[in-house]
Amino acid sequence: MNPETMPPHARLMQFIVGRWISKPLYIAAELGIADLLSQGPETIEGLAERTGAHAPFLYRILRALAAVEIFAEDEAGRFTMTPMAECLRSGSMRSMARMFNAEWNDLAWIQLMECVRTGKTPFEEAHGMPFFAWLEQNLEAADLVNEANAIKAAASHRVLLEVFDFEGIRSLIDVGGGTGALLMEVLEAHPEMEGVVADLASVIAKTEKAIRERGLEDRCRAVACDFFQTIPSGSDACMLSHVLHDWPDDQCAAILASCRRALEKGSKLLVVVEMIVPPGNAFSVAKLLDMEMMVVTGGCERTEEEYRTLMTGAGFHLCRVISTSESVSVLVAERG
Repeated sequence: MNPETMPPHARLMQFIVGRWISKPLYIAAELGIADLLSQGPETIEGLAERTGAHAPFLYRILRALAAVEIFAEDEAGRFTMTPMAECLRSGSMRSMARMFNAEWNDLAWIQLMECVRTGKTPFEEAHGMPFFAWLEQNLEAADLVNEANAIKAAASHRVLLEVFDFEGIRSLIDVGGGTGALLMEVLEAHPEMEGVVADLASVIAKTEKAIRERGLEDRCRAVACDFFQTIPSGSDACMLSHVLHDWPDDQCAAILASCRRALEKGSKLLVVVEMIVPPGNAFSVAKLLDMEMMVVTGGCERTEEEYRTLMTGAGFHLCRVISTSESVSVLVAERG
């Protein structure tokens, strides 16, 4: 049934029982069902044996997902792939299905009602520490988060290169750039440019490995830093991709202050890649992702005016906001 033609009570019911889909989807992602079925149709007995699952329960999981076109069951009782199932393979959206439905994420959401009353961050209430500190102690979860973030950012990488002209930037520092995927895309498109990835010491070894694998070690380096305190200076421009939404305003102000100190006076650029919350009641994925930020990191998605206020307070002038074909925008500011 087309959602637009469904009566209000039926549409609301879809949202009420959303976990009837998201949780089976999580099980399929954890077990790698899409990867297995990409090799060809398989019986439930075969899938259960290969995944160590209980066949009757696994059948009910996959039957439910087939009802919403994630997998399909053929006349011979074998399960097969569908277009949405293709998106659930490793290297695609599998890591996101796992991350957003992991037990540690669920525990944070359980705290939401209490935290709506208190204003505290649900993840911190559930786990006793901030999200990023927790990741440093839970490396398997950190690897999953990094993988999911890399998949989410892939589209951002493409549209950034499509809409923003890096002409004239000789050196670029990617602040909070993780394993450097975005910066390396930029450097490959602009062979005259040099770059620095600045992030926590815990990820720098992986960043250096990724740089070597792309053959960019002569133009790119990784530097450990705490971007709340200081970042390496000497670059023409700073880039922040999907960083500011992780943090509340006061910590964003500290990050932006570090960027300002790292840039010399003049037309030195700050390039920010983020979703922007639009006005009104229209659907926007930014309004929904904002819920995840509120629950897990304590950050938020922001309106254009909220970003302008943040940047002005940190000594930057927001001079351009570039919309893209994806859900992100590129905000370009100059150091005052």
